[in-house]
Amino acid sequence: MDIYIMGNKIDYTIEHERTVKDVIDSISEIVNGYGHSITELRVDGKEFSADDPALEKIELNEVNNLEIETASFFEISSSLILSLIPYVESFKTHIEENTIDFGIFDQAKSWISDVLVTSVNLLFIFAKNSEIIHKRDSIVKFLLDFSYDELSEDHRRKQLLEKLGELHCLLKEIMEVLNKISEKGNLFFDTTIDNDISELLRLLDDIPLKLQLGKDREALSELYSFSETFISLIDFIDFSISSSAFVPYDVVKNFDLSKFDQVNSVIESVMKSISSKDLITASDLMSYELRPLVEELQQFVLSLRESLFYQIAGN
Repeated sequence: MDIYIMGNKIDYTIEHERTVKDVIDSISEIVNGYGHSITELRVDGKEFSADDPALEKIELNEVNNLEIETASFFEISSSLILSLIPYVESFKTHIEENTIDFGIFDQAKSWISDVLVTSVNLLFIFAKNSEIIHKRDSIVKFLLDFSYDELSEDHRRKQLLEKLGELHCLLKEIMEVLNKISEKGNLFFDTTIDNDISELLRLLDDIPLKLQLGKDREALSELYSFSETFISLIDFIDFSISSSAFVPYDVVKNFDLSKFDQVNSVIESVMKSISSKDLITASDLMSYELRPLVEELQQFVLSLRESLFYQIAGN
């Protein structure tokens, strides 16, 4: 079975997995750790959701190709907030026209609250004390406390409609912030950066494993891939900084991208160690020289985004 993530074929060792669900659960855990989630799944061209119970019944020996698409939590949360706007409008209309039953009301209330909590927390992770968060908390509390039976009380129905009006305004306010990010800082929030960092971290885990299994040629091939991805990522970030008028100077001024030029010399040392069969040194260089560089770059990107987010959000 061939497994592709975002169009790239990956090496995946089958251990105790028997079904497609077993593999998806394992891969989900990995991509979630990198701040991503599975958004699309195709088994031999047929589409499934990642939590489809039918995946438990598909044996691995029946599958030729497994294609997986992922997106960052930021992307998914933005999409959910956008979809919540017409959903809230429809919910409000049903309440005004008294055309909603208990089941739909309870489901809608739960869905709105869940999206507001999870998505807004992710989107505003850098601005936990913002006015948007305070407004969100007030609305969620009101919705969770409101019962279906209270719809028969005119004053409570009116209060709910007013609160949904506030929610509609809040969602538009959030989208304005996200649109500004798209217009002014989209390069820094581009998931290409997250995908590349995720891939670099995966390779740092996978290459030592390949070496332990005696797959030196595959390990060297992945090491070349690591080098190309890392250099491409540095070039992209450098371009984003130099081409944007909204770069937070306080973050960038103390960060020297040239320090990452040393990655090539470290990779050369790793290659020499592999050639001389000194696998311990090769693994140590990746763990104590290359991984810290990737993690430092990841932290820099997060700091850059945090500062830019405050600059754009304005509160």
